[in-house]
Amino acid sequence: MANYVIMRIEKRQMGSVTAIGNHHERLKEKYKSNPDIVAERTHLNYHIVEPNGKYRSLVEKRIQESGAKKRKNSVVLQDAFVSATPEWIRALPEEEQRSYLNHAYEFFKNRFGEENIISAVVHLDETTPHMHLVFVPITKDGRLSSKELIGGPKGLSKLQDDFYEHMAERYPELSRGIPKSVTHRKHLPSYLYKNARELDKKYDQLVAAVEDIGIMNNARKKDEAIALLGRYAPEMAKMEGQLKTTENYIRQLECQVDNDERALNRKDSTIQEKDLELFKERSKVRELEARQKKLVHLIDMIPRELLNQMEKDEKNRRKKEGR
Repeated sequence: MANYVIMRIEKRQMGSVTAIGNHHERLKEKYKSNPDIVAERTHLNYHIVEPNGKYRSLVEKRIQESGAKKRKNSVVLQDAFVSATPEWIRALPEEEQRSYLNHAYEFFKNRFGEENIISAVVHLDETTPHMHLVFVPITKDGRLSSKELIGGPKGLSKLQDDFYEHMAERYPELSRGIPKSVTHRKHLPSYLYKNARELDKKYDQLVAAVEDIGIMNNARKKDEAIALLGRYAPEMAKMEGQLKTTENYIRQLECQVDNDERALNRKDSTIQEKDLELFKERSKVRELEARQKKLVHLIDMIPRELLNQMEKDEKNRRKKEGR
């Protein structure tokens, strides 16, 4: 099975910079929205470039230093994620993991300028080691221009090609990820998997709590059941809509698989690799759908008014805690 270099990059406007910084730098006290984060391992995270302040102030400072002009809707930050096929990178010794991510950092430093990089932080407190690197898109002549530095879809594809070539110099056993221009599809957002996985872990407890709601002569047990369900009410309330998203995606995926099967007689290696990826994706999404259906069936057993009230109460509680 092929192992892949993984790099994603997203544009950020000023309104999202603080939230991005809080997540990357682990400035929030709790991360209930991301069950992959293991707080007991957060001390293992480390910086290749450590920010000397909050992201927003550092972005503002860099723009001012460069003399660039910023519009209300300007892209002020490029947010890159770097990793590799999970099984491959997790199998590397710790020193080699560091070498891999350091080598990736060198690409961004040389391409976009060390002075523009706000932070490069490696997360070891999640399932797969990875790096978040953020930089202000300042051109060599001092302009704020994400469009010039990255470009549109063609520019992004060229960036992916160049990044892969850089990584393959040291890691020739890795393949370039299949571009969206080849697969013609968008992946489901990771939070759908995380939400379903987290609720599935608690499934037996949630089933017991739903059954306890109907207890007539044990108010304490009923209150405990409502408290447990309430803790996950916002996530449960979203599950039906998330299932519809998954089902729509599966329909699109099936059409793509059908198109691929008709094209297989071309014996084109790109098509064959694409087909393999599509079949793997379909299997993965089918598993998600099964989990979601099981959870929706359980959630349907909770009186709608009670679920709505629990959702409201939990959202207010999280808001007070700053989550």
